[in-house]
Amino acid sequence: MAYATLNDLVARYGERELIQLTDLVNMPPSAIDADRVQIALDDASSVVDSYVGQVYALPLQGCAKPVTVPGADPEYVAPPQLVRITCDLARFNLYDDLAPESEVASRQKAALKELDALATGKTVLSCPWGGQPGAPLVSNAQTGGEDVAYSFSCRSITDDTMRGY
Repeated sequence: MAYATLNDLVARYGERELIQLTDLVNMPPSAIDADRVQIALDDASSVVDSYVGQVYALPLQGCAKPVTVPGADPEYVAPPQLVRITCDLARFNLYDDLAPESEVASRQKAALKELDALATGKTVLSCPWGGQPGAPLVSNAQTGGEDVAYSFSCRSITDDTMRGY
């Protein structure tokens, strides 16, 4: 599942900024280089997957949008927080030279913090229309069951217990 698209980036940051960041051929810059944007989006999606994959089975199913036509299949879209996070990471990736205190760098750091909170279970993904965005990972991947608690008694190693070895 693609978490964000070129249209999402344009809606959030404007066409002018994306033209300036991606059109490295024309002077003055005049068009968005869709290939360059897609590379940044793919890189950002990989980072998101590395965190989300610790909690949810990949690929995510996505959030089912409400059906407007009776009998139609629901459309699945990325959870809104992943769209925002992916856009912030992709935007950061498009910059070549960036001051650490810039708004773009701050948003990238906040996105990584939010992903870390998701991976550690401090936050969860949500769908605005209800439901789950994907299947949570089971805690015991080998058996598909619950966590198993093991208990062991202390062993005494004495001359008597070791006799014959």
